[in-house]
Amino acid sequence: MMRLNDEVAKDVDDWSVDDAEEILRTHGCRATGPRVAVLRALLRHGGPIDAASLTTLAHHEEPSIHEATVYRTISVLSEQGIVTHVHAGHGPSLVRLGGDHGLIAVCRDCGGIAELPAEAVRAFVEQAHEAIGFTLEPGHFALEGICAGCAAGAS
Repeated sequence: MMRLNDEVAKDVDDWSVDDAEEILRTHGCRATGPRVAVLRALLRHGGPIDAASLTTLAHHEEPSIHEATVYRTISVLSEQGIVTHVHAGHGPSLVRLGGDHGLIAVCRDCGGIAELPAEAVRAFVEQAHEAIGFTLEPGHFALEGICAGCAAGAS
């Protein structure tokens, strides 16, 4: 019933920064300097990130990289299944490693990001299927709400 790709997720969990060139080649991509820099930055970050922030991190790998190059690289990596994007409410789309299909929550006040526990997501998907016969495929869209820190500050 759950359509999360656990096998791909396990592979992604084993990826390291040092594997960036091999990952690109294995997925049919040329291992150009910018592509390696973007993938290394994403691997170092380890979670969902917006393209502007990824550009900042990629500068540590390749100081001359431009934001337009990062966007083009994200597009290529997405076409090859190395990364996926998540629509994150009213903010910018987020990029993450392709095997990461977890459901994330984005704070509408501060933009903070939190990943929901996999078991809670599985239970929700199963309950939705039992209730309405619809198999949800979480991961492409983020849930929007208010994080604990912002909620505490509002009270």
